[in-house]
Amino acid sequence: MKTTTHYPPSILLLYFLGSYITILILCVSYLTKISLADPLTIIFTVTMTLSYGVFYLIPAMIITGCSHWFLQRIQKQKKSITLLFTEYAIAILTTSATLILLFADRVVFRLFNFHLNGFVWNLVTTPGGIESMGGSDSASLTYGMICFGIVCLHIGILATCYWLCQHERIVCMFSGRFKTVAIIIVIIMGTAQALIYGVSSFKNNLSVINTAIALPLYQPLTMKGLAKKLGIKPPPKSKNAHLKAGEGSLDYPLESLVIKKKDTPLNIVWLIAESWRADMLTPEIMPNMSSFATQANNFHQHYSGGNGTRMGLFSQFYGLYGTYWFQFLNERQSPVVMDVLQQQKYQLSLYTSAKFTYPEFDKTLFASIPPEKLHEVKGGTNWQKDRTNVSNMLSFIKKRDPSRPFMTFMFFESPHARYYFPEEDAIRTPYLEDFNYATMSLEKDMGLIFNRYVNACHHLDSQLGRVTAFLKEEHLLDNTIVIMTGDHGEEFLENGHWGHNSEFTEQQVRVPLLLWVPGVEHREIKRMTSHLDLPATILPLLGVENPASTYSLGYNLLGKEKRSFTIICDWSRIAYVDHEYKAIFPFSTKSLDKSYLTTKDDKPLADSEQFWKSRQKTMVEILHNLKIFLTP
Repeated sequence: MKTTTHYPPSILLLYFLGSYITILILCVSYLTKISLADPLTIIFTVTMTLSYGVFYLIPAMIITGCSHWFLQRIQKQKKSITLLFTEYAIAILTTSATLILLFADRVVFRLFNFHLNGFVWNLVTTPGGIESMGGSDSASLTYGMICFGIVCLHIGILATCYWLCQHERIVCMFSGRFKTVAIIIVIIMGTAQALIYGVSSFKNNLSVINTAIALPLYQPLTMKGLAKKLGIKPPPKSKNAHLKAGEGSLDYPLESLVIKKKDTPLNIVWLIAESWRADMLTPEIMPNMSSFATQANNFHQHYSGGNGTRMGLFSQFYGLYGTYWFQFLNERQSPVVMDVLQQQKYQLSLYTSAKFTYPEFDKTLFASIPPEKLHEVKGGTNWQKDRTNVSNMLSFIKKRDPSRPFMTFMFFESPHARYYFPEEDAIRTPYLEDFNYATMSLEKDMGLIFNRYVNACHHLDSQLGRVTAFLKEEHLLDNTIVIMTGDHGEEFLENGHWGHNSEFTEQQVRVPLLLWVPGVEHREIKRMTSHLDLPATILPLLGVENPASTYSLGYNLLGKEKRSFTIICDWSRIAYVDHEYKAIFPFSTKSLDKSYLTTKDDKPLADSEQFWKSRQKTMVEILHNLKIFLTP
């Protein structure tokens, strides 16, 4: 066999083919839970996967091709070692970066069931974002080693291609004809999958639509515009709806506030725990709070306004749907409740064991609060930070000016993954001791992970107990409102998900709410309530006489009005929940491929017609609520 030496593009062409195969292997791992329900879905899955394997490589191929063209013109000798080394290095770095990004997306998709997106980008680029997801040194080391391995893999692929290209027969296989045929095949597959999706979207074929969601960066092609021009009517859309958030600047509050100052203003202690779900409030796990619940108002069917921290806190401070978050962030508009506290000269001191910068609460909830009033603890684990913050908060209360009311806030982090607690608070054993995201198995280790969570909630109880004991000792419960709740819940595969921010299951959105108001008798409230109701409850106690509808979408928890439904939001969707149904709609996309309907308890719903027939007026009300605090 004759051998010869070949330089780019022959070697690089073969190298990109090898990289394409590695990407295909990773793409197939996205499809493990896809149901190939019919031949059309099978054809779509195959053509989509094969064509998107090329799609993901396009940036690397363009960068490498441009560098080849550029370097050939600045080098006198086309076959110089410097030119080859540079081109090969660029090819390896760009393809490795592509595979690393896809691998990172696959990890996110496996854990949380969504792809790398604007939410994740916001997460990693905002101070405190990565820490908020519970990253650890061991996990960072593991992922670093995986990234290094990916680079080594591509070096090995290139070395193999270099060796193969010394053989003339191999080179002939990848001639100009091969490249032409390959391009034609890719175009055919890309066109086929796009047309199949377009037709499926028009006919609302959920099997194909849900398959498309599996791969990152899928670009849907819809045919509604073309069909309209051709006079073709789409199938009825009675079983789906799309709620679009209103656009415009803020009109908040709708009226100027009318405030009648109280002769004896009430203090406020507002305590929020990360990932504190409703069923943790038991005598075994949280004895202190279970005892306090027999004295305060205990809400048993309470829902967060979000399945993540951002929307969870936004809803309880503003009393508005999470769809408004983006506009409030853009305009740096603080909530009415914080404005009233400042107007009435409250002494303020706010604490968090996370960051005020992530989510951007320093630009929303506390946008009007001087930075010196916002306290973060540096160093230590989350349970240690919680203890330090509680000590500092109690010190602030102790040293305050008794002639003026005070408001203090604290955000606890102990129950956040990786679920933090000291050994003395381990009431459930065994538990997962080395919580490494890269090496753990969700299916195998979930019981041990859940035990960690229970132990973390037990530690949370000890710190909340410190606060209530202090308030009792200082005789402050006679003139202090105490709010205790979670930002959202936490799921442990009860419905196929782990953590939060992924779905609107009961485990992710149901939280405890304990509300102590001086002079209000203890009650066990079984009706549905929401974080949206907190401003409408707190502001009248501060002397605000305006109707709650002028500054929130909630109801006074101490009043007689009962809510028939609630709204819960995440980064891009709205969940409607009532006593029977749970319906999820996208609010920031143009397609319907994320809309679905279940029972309130997350069970599949065989027939959804009754929901749409009986909830039309409610859907109109929600549409109105999405834009009521925005000007056209």
